[in-house]
Amino acid sequence: MKCKTDETTNQNTRTSLALIAVGFTLLVLPTVSVLLDPQYRMMIYMTRIAVGSKFYKIFTRENAGTLLQVYVFNVTNAEAFLSGEDHKLRVEEVGPFTYQEYQKNDKFEVDEEAGVMRYIPHTRTEFRREQSIGDPERVNITVPNSAMLAVSSMLSSYPFWTKTGFTVLADRLQSKPIIDINVHSLLWGYEEPLIALSNTLMPGWITFSKMGILDRLYDQSSVPTMEVSTAPQDKFKVKKINGSPGLNVWGYDNPSKRTRCNTLVDTYEGYAYAPRLTRDDSIRLYRSSFCRMLDLNYIGTTATEITSEAFVYQISNKSYSIDPSTECLCGKINECIDGISDISPCLYDLTIALSNGHFLYANPKVYERIEGIRPDEKEHGSEFIIEPKVGAVLSGRFTIQVNVIVKDVNYYYRVRPFSEMVVPLAYFKIVQPQLAEEDKNDIKMSNYLLPYVIHGVEVLLFITGLTILVYALRQMYLQWNCSAYHKNNEKHNGKLHDSREVKF
Repeated sequence: MKCKTDETTNQNTRTSLALIAVGFTLLVLPTVSVLLDPQYRMMIYMTRIAVGSKFYKIFTRENAGTLLQVYVFNVTNAEAFLSGEDHKLRVEEVGPFTYQEYQKNDKFEVDEEAGVMRYIPHTRTEFRREQSIGDPERVNITVPNSAMLAVSSMLSSYPFWTKTGFTVLADRLQSKPIIDINVHSLLWGYEEPLIALSNTLMPGWITFSKMGILDRLYDQSSVPTMEVSTAPQDKFKVKKINGSPGLNVWGYDNPSKRTRCNTLVDTYEGYAYAPRLTRDDSIRLYRSSFCRMLDLNYIGTTATEITSEAFVYQISNKSYSIDPSTECLCGKINECIDGISDISPCLYDLTIALSNGHFLYANPKVYERIEGIRPDEKEHGSEFIIEPKVGAVLSGRFTIQVNVIVKDVNYYYRVRPFSEMVVPLAYFKIVQPQLAEEDKNDIKMSNYLLPYVIHGVEVLLFITGLTILVYALRQMYLQWNCSAYHKNNEKHNGKLHDSREVKF
């Protein structure tokens, strides 16, 4: 290296120091990038819920939701069972009859200060003929009269004179415990004299005039107001329902009875989950028609076309069991039945209950008097595949069965054969539809392209910063050598000059 003048050396030193600062900065940036996780922050920004954002537009429009595949239980030995000739009720499933859900959130608002969004979710359905075995209005079946059985069961604990009055009234109205009906009427409402009379005489108790399974579960007259988090750390978690952080129908309004069972902790509606899910995070599923929360259990991971690792969950096989986690669902007099979940507080005290399809995981004693029940985990179980970084539901399926709990109804001869039974009416396979191509591409980008781009930039910055730093340090070293060389020369030249002066 040719040594420069002092002025040039000072200028080079300043340049080297600037390069060292640049190199050091470029080395620090990748480290900061790793700590800040820009991939996560970009995904949070993409999925933010604010006025004008993509998700805001989704929540303010009507969206296609889950597919509902309905299977009804057709009774094949009605006369023999009612006469006492057959001790067991014989049923066969008929279906599917498929409906597409559509949800529109009324009164949607985002409270950015509180970090929540509020809305009233209204749901409607459309029949899907191409995915069904036939037109539900043209398929006739024989089924238990759920209205008559439920009212009879509800009155089983009432005084003698009340039960006597009911039996006289039911006989006069010619109500039957098993009826012939088409599938559409069973699902969306049929004329039952007992219900119609109750609606007329006791409008504050019974607010509907027809009895239909889906009509009751999709009752839009009492849809709750949801309050759901929009904060990045717990986005989509349900915070409040009708202003309460718990289910008052199961005792949350009583401070002494508040437990995880009736509190909205770790609860979601199921359309999306919080980002950055871990295997240890607890997840519960809520829909107003369930009248409760259902726990999801993490069971493993799987690879899909849009992500190399997705979490797999199932509805806990203890969801309908009797244990401390479901204690609040047993009501005031602890009448839980292992394997089913009574939802009568949400249905005007009519003794309707939910279970897995075909009583999967229930004690066989629950259906020991019913032939045709064949629980199968593959057919009646559940599976939810969730992308953990974004919290998107990639696919999901589970079953819900609607039953009537018939208590001791020996006081009425018409329904006596059903006494102390849990009678299945229908079950639903609820299937999450495939994500839209746009959403799939977004997740693919965030899982495959975006990490490579970010890591590529980080590596490039690191290599560039290291190169600049090494170059600048080398220049500083060479300049230091030049400076030392100059000083040595000046010192040596000074000595020679002194010696020469002595000789002269």
